[in-house]
Amino acid sequence: MKRLKGIAAVCAALVITLSLPAAAGEADQSTGTELQEETAVTGTGMVPSAGIRPSYKASDYVKITDDSYKNLTIRLYSPADGSSEAQAAWRKELDTDLMTQLYSLYPVKSFPEDLEAYVVQGLTSTYQQYAEMYGMDFGTFLSTYLGMDEQAFSKACRKAAEKTLKQELLLGAVAEKENITVSDEEYQKGLSDYAARYGYTSSEELLADFDEQTVRISLLMDKTLAFLENTNHIEQVVETEAETETEGAAEPEVLAAQPESAAEQPESAAEQPESAAEQPESAAEQPESQTQQSESAEPESET
Repeated sequence: MKRLKGIAAVCAALVITLSLPAAAGEADQSTGTELQEETAVTGTGMVPSAGIRPSYKASDYVKITDDSYKNLTIRLYSPADGSSEAQAAWRKELDTDLMTQLYSLYPVKSFPEDLEAYVVQGLTSTYQQYAEMYGMDFGTFLSTYLGMDEQAFSKACRKAAEKTLKQELLLGAVAEKENITVSDEEYQKGLSDYAARYGYTSSEELLADFDEQTVRISLLMDKTLAFLENTNHIEQVVETEAETETEGAAEPEVLAAQPESAAEQPESAAEQPESAAEQPESAAEQPESQTQQSESAEPESET
């Protein structure tokens, strides 16, 4: 079970909600695993090994013929405070905006089919392991815990693979143009960091699930996104006192305009949305590294 949780922490995203009962000997009563539709920017979309990972040249699929990717302007409000949570939320917003602009500049319209098959197989094998762990055949497991049949599951896997690979190819093309690489020293350090972050007892245990090439690509994506963060212009937007006062002054007018009937009252402004910092423990969570890409980061395009 521990190994599967490690896999779950770095698996690419799917449109599924999974709630599993505790396995024999497990203290937890459930694992609320929400597999999100988008590929998050803070994560590289590493998937478990499914044989030999196909090789490719990103620039064969993404054409970058100018330096526009180094002349972007990102306007963001400053982090809410100095906490690690606020800093992480700010970084996630920054990376999302960066990827949004990159997708607009360099649409990814195709990708290696054999690589898509590799990613889909890696995702599928993860859920097959869950099914075996709970003593169920795969079809029954999918219908019981994911609410879908094998055909719908395969479609969701393909969609997740496409989104993951688009991010990988786009950042890979930038890395090729800038000659960004991952040295052996950076690989060893990154491997150790990943193992510690996602609950593996050693680098060797992580490599039992993820092959070296997959880890190297993940680290390359992290490094490339860090390059883009440092290269492009980031404008810190600071809320002025005048803006704050204007917001405060508008409040009495809103209250005065409210109808007397309770039935006619609008929903309370006190209702707060769920924090974006709350991350479900899931097979869809990607490594909270610098790379996470969300579907919101990618404009709608024909693939």
